[in-house]
Amino acid sequence: MQTSKVRLGTTLWCRYATALLIGLVVVGIVSGGRADEAGAPLKMTCPEHGAANMTLQFVREDGPGRKVEITGNKSTTLWTVIIDKKDVTPLTQTDKNPGLVKLHAGDAVTWKIIENKTHGIVFPTQKDAEAMFEFDTKQGKPLGKSTDVTGFTWGTGKFSAAEPLAVATVKKAAR
Repeated sequence: MQTSKVRLGTTLWCRYATALLIGLVVVGIVSGGRADEAGAPLKMTCPEHGAANMTLQFVREDGPGRKVEITGNKSTTLWTVIIDKKDVTPLTQTDKNPGLVKLHAGDAVTWKIIENKTHGIVFPTQKDAEAMFEFDTKQGKPLGKSTDVTGFTWGTGKFSAAEPLAVATVKKAAR
């Protein structure tokens, strides 16, 4: 009798532990991860045009540091992305399908605005942005709180012809 109670207790405990583990895995998948987790993607959009347009998603990949330029110009739907003088502009840049930009630790990233158009950059949170980038606050426009785009709470304001808008170096992923 005592043995069957122990088996029943052990079986129930294993079921609860398994259910808890599955729940934690599902929560991690559904949340999509945050930028402060190793290798998690980071979205960025334009406060002038909103998340429906000009939304990029940065992901880290292995490789040497490079020169990355992200430029807002006359387009109201696309950022121009140049990596080491090669145009890698994603053709779709929406909230539902953000333009993928693969970055390496050590990449020197410069955001700028040309052609007297109004743009800016905003990220989900300051913590997320600073998990991916080390911003050079001596260059570019001031960074701070933003309420321009729902879900994007930190970045620059809206500016015309800002060169540079912001400058940063891509950090190594936290492990």
